[in-house]
Amino acid sequence: MKLEGKVALVTGGSTGIGKAVAELYAKEGANVIICSSTTVTEGEEVAKSLRDMGTNSMYIQADLTKENEVKNLFEKIKEEYGKLDILVNNAGKSTNTKFEDINQENIQADIETNFISAVLCSKYAVELMKNEGWIINTSSIRGTDYSGRPGLMGYCAGKAALNSFTKNLAMQLAPKIYVNAIAPGFVHTRYMDSVTDEMKENWLKNIPIKKFIMPNEIAEVYLMLATSKIFTGSIITPDGGYSILNR
Repeated sequence: MKLEGKVALVTGGSTGIGKAVAELYAKEGANVIICSSTTVTEGEEVAKSLRDMGTNSMYIQADLTKENEVKNLFEKIKEEYGKLDILVNNAGKSTNTKFEDINQENIQADIETNFISAVLCSKYAVELMKNEGWIINTSSIRGTDYSGRPGLMGYCAGKAALNSFTKNLAMQLAPKIYVNAIAPGFVHTRYMDSVTDEMKENWLKNIPIKKFIMPNEIAEVYLMLATSKIFTGSIITPDGGYSILNR
């Protein structure tokens, strides 16, 4: 029970990586708040399953690109729990947009979803973290300086900004609050169901371990960072060796 007595917020916790992290945190004794914008039914189901484990967990719907909704989210957390120990900024999405189709509206939406939401949540989370806390940001290999995808320019830019923010916030909040980011490679979430077998085979050819990472596997990294007091300002890259190839 590595997280017994801890309160954790996992944004984007209804599906995929966020769901796996929430489940592992609950198994380790944490009371977990699940937050999402659209996957309400899934979020409520996850929260119920966490309560069935004996935790005081709940689901809250919020659009994290809107500061008033972020503020309301943390007011509810304060009212229910009185504190927050761990924030996992996992909310985000990728939208495939050709460069010639980029406009102010869609590029701004990418930045707000993948970057601004984490900034806003971090701002209000710190107010609820007492003597120590942990902030973990979900980045991507697409936000690193050795990788990118032309069709995902807004997503890549948002994740790159998140990496920079992680390092700056770590300096700002040290030594009491630890701030790190996880930049996953190819994780087998339900997104994989929407791509062709040919695309998946091509990805696998470029992954040295020759397999996709499962959400429950990567959740272990989130647990490690939520309990460690030696990491801050780090960008952890669990990508099966993909970054070795500089692609």
